[in-house]
Amino acid sequence: MMDINQIHPFENNPRINDQAVEKTANSIRDFGFKQPIVVDKDMVVIVGHTRLKASQQLGLKQVPVVIAYDLTEQEAKAYRLADNRTGELAEWDISLLDSELADIRELDMSDYGFTDSLEDAEDIDIVDQDEEDDTEFTPNFLNAQKQIFEGVGEYDIPQIRGVDHIEEVDWISFNMLNSYKSEQPFGVHHFIDDYQFEREWSQIEVQLPRLQRAKYVTSPDFSIYTDFPKAMQIWNHYRKHWIGAYLEAHGLAVIPTIAWGDESSFDWCFDGEPVGKPVAVSSVGVMNNPETKDMFLEGYVAMVERLRPSQILFYGEMIPELESDETIIPVKSFTNKWRED
Repeated sequence: MMDINQIHPFENNPRINDQAVEKTANSIRDFGFKQPIVVDKDMVVIVGHTRLKASQQLGLKQVPVVIAYDLTEQEAKAYRLADNRTGELAEWDISLLDSELADIRELDMSDYGFTDSLEDAEDIDIVDQDEEDDTEFTPNFLNAQKQIFEGVGEYDIPQIRGVDHIEEVDWISFNMLNSYKSEQPFGVHHFIDDYQFEREWSQIEVQLPRLQRAKYVTSPDFSIYTDFPKAMQIWNHYRKHWIGAYLEAHGLAVIPTIAWGDESSFDWCFDGEPVGKPVAVSSVGVMNNPETKDMFLEGYVAMVERLRPSQILFYGEMIPELESDETIIPVKSFTNKWRED
């Protein structure tokens, strides 16, 4: 083991790995540090930049290290590139991958960067252009041909009615839905990466019967990051509400997911939400720095004043300032719940 402060990243590392850090940190947290970082004689990383960043994110003081004294400078450079490149050349056998993912019932594999690949494949309609008559093609029109809902506010955001009360159930993320086999009542949340539930927008009819198994479903948590153009933020808010209203129209109990950006988003980000009913929020990423925490708390206060929620499903790290809020119902990830049980 080596003091993490003695290890230095390679300044010219050509590999961009920031998106993999969180998933790698989850893996180290859950399974332990099984693959050492490889460094040269000057303690500069050859292999393991992502593991180093993940370790720093986890607050580890020491990490396992292999010092490659036997490699020349040229060999170290080559190994650094080869380690990444050879991994890129490998491919998944999708059928075997699906089988393995289906066998893992007690862990949420989205924590490690996996979605349900079989479900992804099933959602793709393969059309033979030679056999398909253009006159039979029905354009999507961004779901407008399916249903147009009466809008709320300046941007005609579809209204979500919501539920009166949330009973205690287990909660799973949307990407676990296909492999989740429990017969007990459960709820489906969307506090995962957007790409994993984008299919609800593009193929809602395929997802509808799958979601109908659940007692509760939150509306999709499409991102409205502050660095997104305003039009994109509003579009994602609209899509979230269209899906929520569509699911309600087909008999599902929908809990609205509330999200906001900076103060300027308060003019529209609460449009279409029910008043005096349960809602869902996430604090994932909020504690990264004081600015994001303050922005979250400012929006949280505005949400409470505007919507007066009776219950708040709260996913993510609890913020000290909100610990006394009696309306909060903590939602644990499936992995954390299983670990505690």
